[in-house]
Amino acid sequence: MTDKLDRRQLKTKQLLREAFVKLIREKGYEGITVSDLTRKANINRGTFYLHYKDVLDLRDHLKAEFHQGLLAIVSHLEPGELFKAASEGKVYDGLVRLYEYFDAQADFFEVMLGPKGDLTFARLLKDTIEERMNEKIAKITTGRKDVLVPPDVLIAYMASAQLGFVLHWLQTGRKQSPRELAQMLTHIMYLGPLKAVGFQAN
Repeated sequence: MTDKLDRRQLKTKQLLREAFVKLIREKGYEGITVSDLTRKANINRGTFYLHYKDVLDLRDHLKAEFHQGLLAIVSHLEPGELFKAASEGKVYDGLVRLYEYFDAQADFFEVMLGPKGDLTFARLLKDTIEERMNEKIAKITTGRKDVLVPPDVLIAYMASAQLGFVLHWLQTGRKQSPRELAQMLTHIMYLGPLKAVGFQAN
């Protein structure tokens, strides 16, 4: 009986997640009401309130769920391993896993990071990437005097570029596979954006 109830709860939450995404596409996050969600998910208001207090609570639960999933992957990314893979002409598997996660949850990330979504979610993801990169890069740069770019500037650039890269991919129909996307970003990060598109010093 408990398993059946758990499956029913999971199904209800899945229906509400799908309804939430569809409604953001249709009218934007700010205009969504509980009535909109229950109609779209084909459930009653009582069922909604068994799971969430209001639309904000649903949003926060979904943001936390997807943020934790992303954090679990980003925490294992290692700049040194990426550099080694790039120098050997290989794809860094850590980036492949990252883009596989975005690909699997593309509907949610596309609307939440898009113009009708929630700006605080983009800020949360950017902060997460910056925090994790700061932990990794600090180990490499601490005490060194030959660093050409201050670490905080580099981290801000890379975090913004990473999000912009993913958002472009999502909004243009995910034409590349996660592995192809990882290969492209590896080239950009290893060679720099100008060399990656073929510029040569005269």
